[in-house]
Amino acid sequence: MPPNAVVDASVLVSAFLFPRSLPGDVVAAAEAGAYTLHLSPILIEETGRSLMNPRLAGPYGYGADKVEAWCAYLRALARMVTDLPEIGRVCRDADDDHVVAAAVGANAGFIVTGDKDLLDLAACCEINIVTARTFATEILKIV
Repeated sequence: MPPNAVVDASVLVSAFLFPRSLPGDVVAAAEAGAYTLHLSPILIEETGRSLMNPRLAGPYGYGADKVEAWCAYLRALARMVTDLPEIGRVCRDADDDHVVAAAVGANAGFIVTGDKDLLDLAACCEINIVTARTFATEILKIV
C-alpha cells in the first residue's frame, strides 16, 4: 500500500513555479500513484494566496487563471481532509498547526514541507516531517 502524505503549501508553491524540480517530482509522484496525497481546504487556499502574491506572480509572469487551474488540479488529485481534528498547539508557529491537523485527520505517515518550523519538529503525532528531497529520494525512491 502506498504511503499517505500531506504536502505543505511551501512544496506546492515550488512545484507550481518549478515543475521540473524535486517539489514538482513529489506532486507528479502522487499523480503516478506512488503515494496518496492528502490536502485540506486551508492548504489549497494558502497555496493560492501565496502564488497570487505580487512578489511571485509579477516576476514569474502568470495570472490568476493559472493559479486557479493549479488549485483545481490539486483538489482533484488529492484526497481532501475537511474535518480537521483539534490537536492543540504543536508548532512554534501556530499558523502551521493546521498542517499537522490535516495529517492527523488523514492518518498520514508523512508531512512533506520546506517550512523550518515544521521541519524542526521532525515528527509529531506519529507523523514524520520531511523535506521534498527526503520524501522523493528516501521514501518514494523516485530520484
